[in-house]
Amino acid sequence: MSTHCFSQENCERDRGTKTPHGRLTTTDCSDSKVYLIKKYISLDDVKILERSYLSEQSFDKERSRWIFRGESLHETGCPDRLYLIDLSVKPVKVIAFGIKKACNVFHWASWGEKRSVIALKNNVNFIYENGKMTLPASDEKLWKSIEPPHAGEGMKSEDAIPFAEDIPPPK
Repeated sequence: MSTHCFSQENCERDRGTKTPHGRLTTTDCSDSKVYLIKKYISLDDVKILERSYLSEQSFDKERSRWIFRGESLHETGCPDRLYLIDLSVKPVKVIAFGIKKACNVFHWASWGEKRSVIALKNNVNFIYENGKMTLPASDEKLWKSIEPPHAGEGMKSEDAIPFAEDIPPPK
């Protein structure tokens, strides 16, 4: 005889942050054993991103662009990507970006009206303008900025490849 056991999912949503573009909320869902099994970010109850965390605690609620980080990897202890969320466009634009195989830790940003510069730790700069992300050059300067301990284990300079990709909303 066999039986099936299903755990009950418990979800908690924070009160959110009111922005000029809507209420940005985070929902954490866990199973009955209190293991986090889902996390997602919503704007006015519409899911826009899964499995991510706000990158900085001191944020401007009036800003239309936000940086979230992916989950930390077990191997490196740091996220493998960051996410830019642009609330000023409909549908909301989400871009995953960073350096492949490296620690992608948000450091600072200059939020301009039309152009924003987003820096990873050690001043690796990405530029967001007109809905597009411009990547830093994949060269010796980039490698010098991320080389160990910010590069992943076994990473070589030719592995330091910047990326940016549009992320469709979760279903």
